[in-house]
Amino acid sequence: MYWGAFSKEQEQGGRLKRHPQAVEMPKGEMFLAAITQIVRAEYGFVKAVDEGTAQDAKGQPLPLFTYPAIEYLQQFDYRQKRVFEFGAGGSTKFWMQRAQQVMSVENNAQWVQKLKPELAANVTLLHVDGDDFPWTIEQYQHGFDVIIVDSAGYRYDCASAAIGKLNQGGMIILDNADWHPNTAKFLREQGLIEVDFTGFKPGECHSSTTSVFLHRDFNFTSLAATQPSFGMGAKWIHSEAWDKPYARRQK
Repeated sequence: MYWGAFSKEQEQGGRLKRHPQAVEMPKGEMFLAAITQIVRAEYGFVKAVDEGTAQDAKGQPLPLFTYPAIEYLQQFDYRQKRVFEFGAGGSTKFWMQRAQQVMSVENNAQWVQKLKPELAANVTLLHVDGDDFPWTIEQYQHGFDVIIVDSAGYRYDCASAAIGKLNQGGMIILDNADWHPNTAKFLREQGLIEVDFTGFKPGECHSSTTSVFLHRDFNFTSLAATQPSFGMGAKWIHSEAWDKPYARRQK
C-alpha cells in the first residue's frame, strides 16, 4: 500500500494512479490519517464512543478527563493514597484500581445503585442530594491526597470544601475547568499551582480542559522509569550523546 503525493517520476504514464494499492493524497491528509490511527488504536477513542463509556484501547475504565490529563495522572504511584471524588463513574473504577482508599459522593440516586455492584471493597460510595452534597467531605477526620471535583453542579462549593481536606503534598483535580473559571481562580488563590491539560476526552468530539491544582509541596512518586515518560503514539527517541551538556564555553 502506498499513501502520499506522487512524484513526477511516479506520475509518468499514470500507472501508479491506476494501481489499486496506491492512494494519492496531500502530505497533510496523510499525516492526519496517521494521527487518526493512533487515536483509534492507541487511545481507543472509537471503542469509547461506540460503547458509550470512557475506556482505553484495552477496555479498562478511564476518568472522563482530557487525554493529556489522564496520561499525566497515570504515571504516579497511588498505592498509599486516599482519594475523594465529588461525582462517581468511570473515574471511580480508575482510582479503585490504583489507590489505597476511594471515597466518592454522588447526587444521582439511580446512578449510585447502578454503579455500586461494580465497585471494589476499597471504595465507599455515598448518595447525598441537594445543598448537603459539597460538604460531605467534611465528615471525615482525615485528609485526602487526591480530591476530584467533577460533579453535576456545586463545583465551586466542592472546591471550597476540598481545600480544608487536602493533605500536604496532594492535588485537586477540576474537570471542565474552562467552564468553571471562577472555581479555578478560587483554587489558585489558595496557593495551589494550576496546570491545565487541554485536549480531547474519551468519547467526546470537542476539546475540553482538565486542570490539576498541585500543593506547593507536591511529592507523589512516579511509577515511570523516566520523567517525562513517552506518551501514547510517541516516537521513542533518546540519545545520551546529545541529552547532556557538551557545549564548550568560549573564552
